[in-house]
Amino acid sequence: MGASQALDEGSIPFARFSILTVIIMTIENEGKKSSKEMWLFLIFLDIIALGVLGFFIYTSFFSGLNTPMQDDRKPILEEVVVAEIKLPAAEPEAKPQPKPVVAPEEKPKPAAPAPVVAAPVEKPSVQAAEKKQSVFVSGTGATRKVTFKYYGDGKQVAVIGGFTMRRPVAMKKTGNEWATTLVIYPGEYKYMYVVDGKEIADPNAKTEDGKSVLIVK
Repeated sequence: MGASQALDEGSIPFARFSILTVIIMTIENEGKKSSKEMWLFLIFLDIIALGVLGFFIYTSFFSGLNTPMQDDRKPILEEVVVAEIKLPAAEPEAKPQPKPVVAPEEKPKPAAPAPVVAAPVEKPSVQAAEKKQSVFVSGTGATRKVTFKYYGDGKQVAVIGGFTMRRPVAMKKTGNEWATTLVIYPGEYKYMYVVDGKEIADPNAKTEDGKSVLIVK
């Protein structure tokens, strides 16, 4: 189509130039002819020029129609390339991870208790183990004289029992011992020493139910 347009645009000035040239030459060469003949000749020339011009226009126009459409005249829609839009693939939902099982901390086992070693038992001395005689019985007949002795410490010491009608009888201190003598009928009795107001059993006599036992024969 570009070549035909250039031909159409160039053919019109060329035809005009040729007509003017012919007119000028005719006027110079035929100056002596009559004006009537001149105008007839000019009309004839115009008809020929118009025919030639029409021929070029016809050929250029129909040749442009028969020319196949070039690639650059394809519809714009055909040149549009639809970009494929790729959507990001949906990520799978993260499954909740099971919580790690934490093993309970092992508590240190308590150390085994050290074996208890029994302290050596000190054997009592001969003096501590040896009991002293604390009751002395004498006399004959219906009654007996019984002397009680207490070898412990104290400010006030007395003896109490069934033979005293449950009344404390004071004892006197002589040296490192306390002593008293009572008249008692034969029989079995229980008694206690009262040391500073507190009753205690005779450590040198037989005891029963927490009380000292006295047997008078």
